[in-house]
Amino acid sequence: MSLLTDVAEGALEPEYRVAVPGGPTRLPLLVAVTLIVALVTVALLQTTRGAGAEADQRADLLDRVATARARQSDLAERAAALEQEVRELGEEALGDPTQRERLGAVETAAGAVPVAGPGIIVTVDDAAEGGTDNGLVLDSDLSRLVNGLWQAGAEAVAINGRRITTLTPIRAAGAAITVDFVSLSPPYRVEVIGDPATMQARFNQTPAAAWWQFITANYGLTMTIEQADDDLVLPADPGMAIRYATTD
Repeated sequence: MSLLTDVAEGALEPEYRVAVPGGPTRLPLLVAVTLIVALVTVALLQTTRGAGAEADQRADLLDRVATARARQSDLAERAAALEQEVRELGEEALGDPTQRERLGAVETAAGAVPVAGPGIIVTVDDAAEGGTDNGLVLDSDLSRLVNGLWQAGAEAVAINGRRITTLTPIRAAGAAITVDFVSLSPPYRVEVIGDPATMQARFNQTPAAAWWQFITANYGLTMTIEQADDDLVLPADPGMAIRYATTD
C-alpha cells in the first residue's frame, strides 16, 4: 500500500490541500478518485500481462503438439518401411511358390499389406449445428458403421487413411475419436474395397444402416455413399504383421 499512498499524497497540488472556507475539504474526494484510478490501472496491467502469458503458453503447447504429431507420423512411416523389409525377407526365405501365395493371402486378410481394388466411399459428419453429443459422430456410431460394412461384404476398410483390422480399436478420447490410437477429425471418410454393385444394397439391409438412418433423421448427422471412380488403395495397418505361421 506504500506505493498507492505515495501516489495519493503526491497527486495533489498544495493549493488543493487547503480547506474551502465555509465548506468541506476537497482532499478526501480527490484521494478516493486517485486511488480508484490507480487500482484500475494496476488491474488492467495485470490482466493484460496475464492474457499475454496465457497466449504464449497456448502457442507453445500447440507447437509441441504439432511437433509430436509430426514425429509420430515419421515413426509410423519408418515402422511401415521396416515391416515391408521384413516381409520381403520372409518371402525370400520361402522357396515354395505355393507357400508364398498362401502367406500373401493371410497377410491380406490380416491387414498386414496394402490392398487395392474397386469399392465405395462412405462419408459421415457431425450435424451442422451439433452443440451436444446427439449431434456428433460418436465412436460407437463409427463402430456400427464398420461392422455393417463388413456384414455387407467389405474386403478391406480404412477410416481417414487408417486401415481397420480385427484388432483395430475405435474409441473416444475426450472430444476426439481415435482409430488405432490416432486422433481423427470429422468428416470421417470410410473407404471400402468390395463389390460396388452389391455392397450398398446389402449394407442397407443391416442393423447399422437402420441406426444411421435414425441418427441422421433425428439428430442432423450426415452420411453419403458413393461408388469410387477409380480403384481404392488402402494402406497396411502399421501395427499388424504376421509373426508366426505353420503349414499343414
